[in-house]
Amino acid sequence: MNEREEFGLWESLERRWLKLPLAVMQDVGPAVQTLAGLLKLTDKDTFRPTAEIADSARLPIATARKHLLTLDARGWIERKGRERTRAGYLRRTATIQIPKATRDKLAPYAVLPWWACCWIRGAGALPWSSRAVLSIIMARIMSLKGAAERAGDISDPEELFGEFSNMGGEGEERFRFSRKYLTAQTGLSKNAIVAAKRHLYKLGIIVLTAGENQEDGGTGCDRLVPNWDFRVVVTPTGEERCYINFLEVEGGVKTG
Repeated sequence: MNEREEFGLWESLERRWLKLPLAVMQDVGPAVQTLAGLLKLTDKDTFRPTAEIADSARLPIATARKHLLTLDARGWIERKGRERTRAGYLRRTATIQIPKATRDKLAPYAVLPWWACCWIRGAGALPWSSRAVLSIIMARIMSLKGAAERAGDISDPEELFGEFSNMGGEGEERFRFSRKYLTAQTGLSKNAIVAAKRHLYKLGIIVLTAGENQEDGGTGCDRLVPNWDFRVVVTPTGEERCYINFLEVEGGVKTG
């Protein structure tokens, strides 16, 4: 990438993203991101060094190493140690295998955009709770995008984007999530869910509408509607590096 890029949530689905299997996320929380990076490299086994796995997952090496230990302890991966090559020499790195039991649970999954794993100028790194809730919202966008494309009513991408931008009413209802649902999907605590929703709203990523109070004293489901005006800006700085910031948008705050 040599030129400045600007894109929103919809376009993020056409760029690199990480697949977060829900069963794994519910069990090991943020360690699922390292598994997602591993899945980018293999769907069975690999002897890639931890540095490559960390890079694929967009995590620090130390964090990825801890995650691999957690995934191994919980049975989501199998660390087999240093195996021998065909010539009989020990490999420099340990072999990591993704067992069939894990491969059978790779779906359903959430969708985490690559930029959500990075340091954002003016905003810092998104905490795991915000990444997890964002991944659920992005998965819902992906499912709606796929349904619209299969219907064949809209063929032009810009027209499709415009259709979702102007949905209102019924369209927004599809982004109504109860706290119980988000807790079950992500494995997060109720307090973490609340903090994540507020954080995503503050960054301008979503438009948050609180659910109406129910007659029994309960609270209705909040609407976490994607902010279609939200923009990620990626600016190259040379040597395969870049910095990321979010544009100021109406209803959000300037973060970079």
